[in-house]
Amino acid sequence: MTKITNIFGTKFSGRIGKDMVAASWKGHEYVRTYAKPPNRNTEGQQEARGRFAGAVAAWQELSHVQRLFYDRIAEGMSGFNLYISRHVTAVQEEEEPEQPMEASYVTADGESVKIGSLKVKSGGHELFTLSLKDGRAVVALTESDSPYTFILRRGKAEDEVLEVMDLSETGMPEKLESKALRIKLVKEK
Repeated sequence: MTKITNIFGTKFSGRIGKDMVAASWKGHEYVRTYAKPPNRNTEGQQEARGRFAGAVAAWQELSHVQRLFYDRIAEGMSGFNLYISRHVTAVQEEEEPEQPMEASYVTADGESVKIGSLKVKSGGHELFTLSLKDGRAVVALTESDSPYTFILRRGKAEDEVLEVMDLSETGMPEKLESKALRIKLVKEK
């Protein structure tokens, strides 16, 4: 925030009374006349606010795992901002906003895998690494962020068990299995 000191030592920042504003531009502090902003309640602005409010409401309805997915794929911004941006863009283009598909996997035998995990990658970076110590794992993925690589792990050993190139064609995998690691996960219905 800009702070301007007058000859009496008083510091000003932001609006000064009703007529003046203390501001800064490229490191130079100055005082200028306050200009009342124009009416921003146009029909277009109201539509934009409605799209944004709809996106925020949709974000609030996402599960924890779906929100976590956006946090993991967002680069240079928050998962919230990425979701809002995508949602608003879809609505502007009169398309249905994309919602992450959520799938819960359980071990086929119902047993825990104490030192096992399910790892999901996209574009070379890790989205989820979920422990299988309670015999289950829940992931959320979007069609538009394919391809995905599913990796099962037991101890230090890993096995890339499936690569899904286009989630829109295949949907969430029904099973993930590594015979070498003796882990089989099936999607809960």
